[in-house]
Amino acid sequence: MMKIIAFTIVYNEEELIEKCLENAREQGLIPIVIDNGCTDGTIDIVKSMRIPVFERKTKGYHVYLMIEWAILKAKEIGCDWYVLKDADEIFETYDGRKIFKVVNEASKAGYNCMRFDMYEFWPTVYDDLSIKDFTKRIQHYTYFDSNHLKMLKNNPEIYTRDPHRPGRSSVIKESPIRLLFRHYRFIGLEQGRRKAKRRLAKRCLSKKKYQPFYNFANRFGKDEDKFYVLEKKVASKLNKFDGTWNKEKVFDCWRKRRDDSNEDNFC
Repeated sequence: MMKIIAFTIVYNEEELIEKCLENAREQGLIPIVIDNGCTDGTIDIVKSMRIPVFERKTKGYHVYLMIEWAILKAKEIGCDWYVLKDADEIFETYDGRKIFKVVNEASKAGYNCMRFDMYEFWPTVYDDLSIKDFTKRIQHYTYFDSNHLKMLKNNPEIYTRDPHRPGRSSVIKESPIRLLFRHYRFIGLEQGRRKAKRRLAKRCLSKKKYQPFYNFANRFGKDEDKFYVLEKKVASKLNKFDGTWNKEKVFDCWRKRRDDSNEDNFC
């Protein structure tokens, strides 16, 4: 039976990690966690689920170093395929089949890599907070891009340090079928604020180059209840009844509410 490992890179993701790992298992993948130095309850949750954990700390947030480590670990473990994911990503397919089945078919057809479409999901002030499962509570999204080559056959020749670009084109055989993942940038106000500040502290990079991250943290530090609302014109509502996804590229960002009485302008 084919073996697909889902390497999940984590740093303080206790609010999301259980759902993320459950999703990997539901899709027929074998989750393995790469701990980048968690200090919260993330690893306790992972161990309670009996999922292997490997520690790979880096100075600053150098994801490429962890990717290189995962490639070597995949070779050591001896899997057929592997995928690199974060704790805020939920995987699925367009037709409802399990990812394991789709990848298995692609492998039998002679392909050695698959690309993902990415959808950014955003919380709004109108979400029903009584729904604890964030994958059901957060229903509005925007299409971000489709350049993530993350599902790979266990062959170091087809991969480089950059997860968006393949290795040598002579050995690349990409499946025409796309997988997809939902990316939850943040799932609530407090968690989003912590994530922004944490990312700033962990990135050893120039303020000018990463100004958007500074703006992100500054916004959460000010008018906190008004900076995670999306206008309806830039968001689509998930419709699981017909399985359609809106791939129109639209601007997505935190939008300050202009007037609470004018709710038609917002999600």
